[in-house]
Amino acid sequence: MADDRPSRCGLWLGAGAALIALAATAVGLATDEGPSPSASTPASGPASASPPASGPASAAASGSAPAGSRSARALIALPRTDGAWPGPNGLSGVNGDPLFDTADVNAFCAARGRPCRVAQTYTDRTSWAAMTAGSGWTFDLFSDFDGMLVVSQGLVPIGASADLAACAAGDHDQDWKSFGSLMTGYGRGDSVVRLGWEFNEKTSPWRADDAATWIACYRRAATNIRATNPAVLLDWTINAHGTPAGTCGGVSTNCYPGDAYVDIIGIDNYDHYPWSPTKAAFDRAAADPEGLTWLYDFARQHGKPFSVGEWGVVPTGDAGRENPSFVTWMHGWFAAHASGLAYEAYFSDCGRGGVQSSLYRADASCRKNPRSAARYRALYST
Repeated sequence: MADDRPSRCGLWLGAGAALIALAATAVGLATDEGPSPSASTPASGPASASPPASGPASAAASGSAPAGSRSARALIALPRTDGAWPGPNGLSGVNGDPLFDTADVNAFCAARGRPCRVAQTYTDRTSWAAMTAGSGWTFDLFSDFDGMLVVSQGLVPIGASADLAACAAGDHDQDWKSFGSLMTGYGRGDSVVRLGWEFNEKTSPWRADDAATWIACYRRAATNIRATNPAVLLDWTINAHGTPAGTCGGVSTNCYPGDAYVDIIGIDNYDHYPWSPTKAAFDRAAADPEGLTWLYDFARQHGKPFSVGEWGVVPTGDAGRENPSFVTWMHGWFAAHASGLAYEAYFSDCGRGGVQSSLYRADASCRKNPRSAARYRALYST
């Protein structure tokens, strides 16, 4: 159950620290450190709240890829056949690690032996301004990525869960419109936004304890992002394996905002709480409420494509070790459901307090998962 797992607060704070590191990169400072938990995030947000000098116009004009190679709508619409993954049209990728940028996404993909068509990234979440109008650097750092961008966007800043009610009342409509305008200004309007992702995770800053308020906030955000960016694809994503009793009434789908406000239904699915020591255990966790197959079936019922925006091994969790079999079973699940799978992205992490899921980083700060890395390469390089 979700309430029994260790707090993931370190992951939220670690992501914030990574964003500050990226901000330093965007304004010309150097950093080699990966994300780490920090309680000292400045209230005003990172220094990169203003986009670098290149700006939206040059970011939009810099791509040299064939038409449609950056369009989420075009890429997701490509036909895929059950039985193989990724195949010619499957959309597979990763987040940048240690930095959320093109270079680190491409480094991971070179190591696995197959280019990535998906880059998964995040906005800053230290303030309303920083996570909406001030997140231009998020797009600038991927201005040279010739693939689909998936942006994980919170519903409120970290530490501002009380703002869900204000969001629901429309007090932040302009912030959401500004975010939509920012995406189009950077030539990335046709991207996926994982809006309010993992709202059912117990340490989420926008946890849905009041389902009606959370849904109202999500709908306001969706409506106003679309008002200035009608090309956006909105991905409603849960955290796998359990929803606390006080969140969404204990069932994540009680917080589904409705088909009109959702384009993709997704899940973040890690090998922890419970981990999968056997294929039978994997299949059972997938079929159980809040599981991979359980939510896929929900997506099919609603006529929506499915995503797995984060997944990975977790040697720091209840398994206590890496689990290459989990990589095999996830890949097999992707192949079996390829026709309905919009995209999947491995989550690479070396941050203190994080899941330590990295496969190919060789620096001393990273816990090594060599068997999982080899298995992933063998499955994805073919």
